Amino acid sequence: MLVATIFTACTGVPTEEPGNADAATESLWPDGSVPPVIADPDDRSIEIATEFATSSNGMITAARIFQGSQNTAPIMATLWSADGDVLGTTPIPPGQNGWREIPFDNPIPIQADKNYVISYRASQGHHSADPDAFDEGATVGTGWLTAHRGLFTYGSGIPDRSDDGTGYFVDVVFEPSGPSVRPVDGGERYYDMFDNSLPTTSEFFPLAIWFAKVTSPEEVADDRALGLNTYVELTEDSNLGAIRDVGMFALPSRTDPLMAGQFTTDEADMWAGAGEAPWTGRLPGEGPICIPADAKCGYTVMSTFSDRVPPGVLAFTNYGKGVTFWETRDAAQRFVNDFQDVVSADNYWFTDESICQANEGGVLRTNGQTDLPPSECQLAANYGVTTRHVRSLIQPRAAMPVWNFVEVGQPFSDYGDAGITGPQIRAAVWSSIINGARGIIYFSHSFGGPCLSYNVFRDRCGDAVREEVAALNAQITKLAPVLNAPFVDGFARSDGPVDIATKYHDDSLYILAGSTRNSGGDSTVTLSCGNATQVEVLDEGRTIPIVDKTFRDSFVDGNAVHLYRIDGADGCEFE
Repeated sequence: MLVATIFTACTGVPTEEPGNADAATESLWPDGSVPPVIADPDDRSIEIATEFATSSNGMITAARIFQGSQNTAPIMATLWSADGDVLGTTPIPPGQNGWREIPFDNPIPIQADKNYVISYRASQGHHSADPDAFDEGATVGTGWLTAHRGLFTYGSGIPDRSDDGTGYFVDVVFEPSGPSVRPVDGGERYYDMFDNSLPTTSEFFPLAIWFAKVTSPEEVADDRALGLNTYVELTEDSNLGAIRDVGMFALPSRTDPLMAGQFTTDEADMWAGAGEAPWTGRLPGEGPICIPADAKCGYTVMSTFSDRVPPGVLAFTNYGKGVTFWETRDAAQRFVNDFQDVVSADNYWFTDESICQANEGGVLRTNGQTDLPPSECQLAANYGVTTRHVRSLIQPRAAMPVWNFVEVGQPFSDYGDAGITGPQIRAAVWSSIINGARGIIYFSHSFGGPCLSYNVFRDRCGDAVREEVAALNAQITKLAPVLNAPFVDGFARSDGPVDIATKYHDDSLYILAGSTRNSGGDSTVTLSCGNATQVEVLDEGRTIPIVDKTFRDSFVDGNAVHLYRIDGADGCEFE
């Protein structure tokens, strides 16, 4: 049995309650570590917690806490779902100082690709802490578990506040169940449910352009040569026949017999808000939106646009900062679940100056407590953070595909000359895919910087990125059967600043890996099974030896992406 626990090593002390002696243990906060702050001076009753995720299905068998000498009355440990449901509790009996392991009466199953919170109530305060554990939005990861942030509340319910990256030495004991297969969101044949819709062949992965003008076969041919295959929203004078003639697909906002789906509207969560007030029928810039003018009517807007989509036709909606940053989880869930069949969100981490603020990008990275420094904000891995967040809102889990936006120009008119580079685009796209995006939409307008453009791909404004985007699209298209194949959770884990996902296709295992820090770093990938002796690094002309089920690779910066293939799955059994 392999057991994993959460946290990073500090200095050594003996543990008061050792874990299962028959288990090989892994730890983010190992038994020998000591918190920099043994006892916080605050003596108020407080629920402190760690938010974490696992890359393998398995069981939580115990809670684990560090108890200092002044923390005399911890009373109850609780495991929560990300939505605040209590999954299990266990009373904390009196005990000695140091690390303590408190078993749950029955092991609690948890799933890969989901977030959980482990907490305990320090009824007289004086809890232990590390003020820098999650500094500047960093995560702490070892083994199958990744800790995202420390949380607390002085009230009841799930802890929902954080404090400048502080971690609280609240932990779990985790038993992975081994490799398990997880279908892509919506299932491989999701689009078959809709009339004349997108293909469900394994060779098709949506690579779309946003709000293009398509009036001639030559324009369609140029877009197709770039590797695009889909249009999301089009100008009124666009020719859908020319799009269909070359095997491409369109999701316009107007109803057309040649469409593969219909776009509803853009960012109603931002310009109309979360509410059911009457809608005036106006769009942004046309006058008051809701009745009365200070009311919120976003649900009314979305219901109106959703009703305009003909029966049987796929409905697509893009949301913005309301869903990802500003609204409550319940309000955001209503937007993403009630009005469409495919959903996306547009957070432009490389080019949006305000996204680094605490009430925007900080909501996803620091629970809204602090602004993000550029090194933790302008980061390709944050496109994966957006994808994971939107996917976490879908109910039931994984019921519909989530696509993600990536800019290729400068979407904002007031952000100087800052733009996005080819390597940043590639890394942002792969981060989205690694974290579950089933389609990519390129925002191709450039409203700021030295080169203004309505379509960066078609004029000189795109000269600096066009070739790299074309190569990226070609790589994704070649790997489409892999990307449409099931995930294999619990097969590979990374010890290092890297996001990874594993796919299983045609008797080969593919590990997709992208850097999560702008400083880069080395990663050791450990496999849970198999007899392979080497891994091929796709499109890089090199292989890496696998020794004792591990291999090591370097990620030079925040834009580094490596794609690996292991031929054969001998020695592995998947659930």
